[in-house]
Amino acid sequence: MLCASALPILAALAHAHVMLVPEIVSVAGGALVSVRVMVTNAGTEPMTWIVDKSLSARLHSGSARSEDVVLTTDVPEGEDIIPPGGYLQLSYRFQLRPGLLGPVVLELTQVESQPVMFSVLEGEDPARASVGEAELPANDPKAVAHETALRRSTRLLPGLSRYEPVYFGVGGNGGLNAKFQVSLKYQPIDLLPVYFSYSQTSLWDLHDSSAPFHDTSYRPRLFFQQEQLWVSQSNRTWFGLESGLGHESNGQGGSESRSINLLYVRPRLDWVTAGDYHFFISPMIYRYLDKSENPDIAAYRGYADVLIGVNKNGWRLSTSLRKGAKAHFGSIEVNAVVPLRSSARFFDRIGARGLNGYWFVQYFNGWGETILDYNRKFNAQFRTGLMVVP
Repeated sequence: MLCASALPILAALAHAHVMLVPEIVSVAGGALVSVRVMVTNAGTEPMTWIVDKSLSARLHSGSARSEDVVLTTDVPEGEDIIPPGGYLQLSYRFQLRPGLLGPVVLELTQVESQPVMFSVLEGEDPARASVGEAELPANDPKAVAHETALRRSTRLLPGLSRYEPVYFGVGGNGGLNAKFQVSLKYQPIDLLPVYFSYSQTSLWDLHDSSAPFHDTSYRPRLFFQQEQLWVSQSNRTWFGLESGLGHESNGQGGSESRSINLLYVRPRLDWVTAGDYHFFISPMIYRYLDKSENPDIAAYRGYADVLIGVNKNGWRLSTSLRKGAKAHFGSIEVNAVVPLRSSARFFDRIGARGLNGYWFVQYFNGWGETILDYNRKFNAQFRTGLMVVP
């Protein structure tokens, strides 16, 4: 933490430019992360910078709400004089909590500064993840990725992050079709864990000559979400909660119109075992506030579903189960996800570098893959494609 007496002085230093610089492009989950704090004196007079052993910062993640972290350094405390046009560079580090995944943005909270972005990946090869920019030639693909991370470090849309998986897959059983989904959530106020989300899932009939869309589900939600209501002392087990209002409809008219409103609660338990296997279970329990357009939907969908899964080295296997209120009704969806970076060395050899995303295989069987078909059961569906956000 910067000395309290120094804060007014720093606030008055209009010519001080503070920037966080990443020493990595990607890092393994739960790792110790190193960043550099660069202070540049753009004025015409010498400037005094007070160095402290710790700095308060905030970590914004696509897979969790914002959390406070503390950066520490081995540099002795004291004052440094920065000449006009000069700069001071200090190395700090902080510990990531296990289970944090995806792109993250780190910013200082006591001093206005340019933030930094890097990726947290499960099981990342340390030899590939911890390469610093000084070790890379300018034309190296990792150096290009480093520059890209720097450009992305300024958040153009603060508070916007992933919600449900984003993917595009093709397959079928009894007719070629495509299924794709987009999903985002937005936090209007940083310090208030209330979110608005929008998800859309579409089924596209590719076997018909006109290739029409079979159905699209639109799912806006307004909810409270706290992903770490409780954390164990080992930081390897944590409990979270989401609760709010949800709507789902297909935007069609007449006999094909479908619409429901829900009040729901969704707890989630995560734990990391020996060998860094990350397990999670998340049931969703809901009450129908309005189902007048499809009054018997509870018989096929029931009043709860559950998501269970495991991550290891970026590989993910998850299953979503739903049981209808009446016997023999329900559904199962299984997704197996493989990060394309796991084959980076192979793609490097054939000249295909910088691949992003995940390859996935999906299996669905049961009633109501879309809200239009909530009371219909088709052949089991097999699809494969690209997943952007797992």
